[in-house]
Amino acid sequence: MKTTIPYLISTLCLGVFILSGCDDNSSLVGSSLTPDRDKITIYSDTFHIQASTVYRDSLFSKTTYGLLGEYFDPLYGRLKADYLCQFYCEDEFKFSDTPNQNKIDSIYLVLYYSETGNPNTPFQFRIIPVTKPLDKVYYSNANPADYCDLNTVWGSQVYTAASGTVYSDSIQISEKEYLVPRMMKIRLPHELGQKIYEETVNNPASFKTQQAFNEFFPGIYVTTGYGSGCLFNIERTDIRIDYHTIHKSSKGTDSTAYYSAPFITTKEVIQLNRFENSDTEQLLTANDDFSFIKTPAGIYTRLVLPAKEIKPVIEGRMINSMMFNLKFMPNEDWPYSLKPPPHLLLIQEDSVDVFFRERRIEDNFTSFLSSSNEQSGNNGYSATYRTYYFNNIATLLAYHLAVSPDEDLRVLLVPVSRETSSNYTTAIRNFLSPSGVKLRTGKEQMKVSVASSKYENK
Repeated sequence: MKTTIPYLISTLCLGVFILSGCDDNSSLVGSSLTPDRDKITIYSDTFHIQASTVYRDSLFSKTTYGLLGEYFDPLYGRLKADYLCQFYCEDEFKFSDTPNQNKIDSIYLVLYYSETGNPNTPFQFRIIPVTKPLDKVYYSNANPADYCDLNTVWGSQVYTAASGTVYSDSIQISEKEYLVPRMMKIRLPHELGQKIYEETVNNPASFKTQQAFNEFFPGIYVTTGYGSGCLFNIERTDIRIDYHTIHKSSKGTDSTAYYSAPFITTKEVIQLNRFENSDTEQLLTANDDFSFIKTPAGIYTRLVLPAKEIKPVIEGRMINSMMFNLKFMPNEDWPYSLKPPPHLLLIQEDSVDVFFRERRIEDNFTSFLSSSNEQSGNNGYSATYRTYYFNNIATLLAYHLAVSPDEDLRVLLVPVSRETSSNYTTAIRNFLSPSGVKLRTGKEQMKVSVASSKYENK
């Protein structure tokens, strides 16, 4: 179905539409000199988009952030998350000083986190040693049993999110600035810390390079034994070995100095995030009024733009702009309901994997980020109007018609996080924090406007 509105212009200064991105309030009119007998007809056609909810069984999840715990949402279902990780070791690492009597004091796993869900839910955290090298396969369906003996537990401790120590030092809380960063410590076996120290003394080659350290210490698996109702957004994972030294002065008095030897997760090492989703059948059931997006779950909205219908209508014209928006429902009315993801990436369905694997950013040619249509801010949707805007995807339509003119255009809406510098995108990643959005996909909401023009020589 389409609606066509033609406009006829005859003047020395003719409107020339451009293909670059613009918002709804921006002028699309340029100017050029043409003979008075030349005319441009401008058309505006409206078409309907089909929408459905689809599931992809894994997503690319290379990040230094982790997700830990279990949460159930009455609409979006259950999510359980944990992760495996290595630790960064600087080349030629050694302890800053010799521990007193060559004995360390303690070793802890330290987690810096914020939370989604009920902060008073008790969880049992379990730390399991990795025994086989982690693969550089950063997909969310990793099997911990491929890398660990799940019956060997290095540490176990019960925490609630609220019981963690408030952490006031500088630490990035990506996409979650409104949450309070906290810290929890889980004691690890004393002999592990002692073994690491003695290795630095007896076999320093194990710390010569990162690869050597990974062979000596392959990493850990961080998971939960019991608990449900909260997800811990792990901003950083550290192993910290505490020790002290005693120094005697020339006057015979003793002084004690305390040290920590840290090993942390960084982008230089491997972290495998694992997500299990269940009770999502209602999201994937065919629905004429709504489609859904859930993270981190691989539950996306697929759009089918009617390229086969558009092609004969605009034959012989120049495509000037193609705009549409997506409206969503308010948050569900229950405690700790999921919030919408911050940005949506519109991309051809067969390009999703390579986009994230090659760490691309939107090119406004075949991939586009949603906008809030506001002059300031870095949001990908308008909270006031509950709308994700896509201001001009004309280049994608033109490209598709050139390479696949006999097929409709199938795209996915993928929830992403965006890093910026001076409001320019520097990185795009799959959004791995808990979120959910219910898009309105009824016939009246799923319209797309195509502006085109035709130069006529009279």
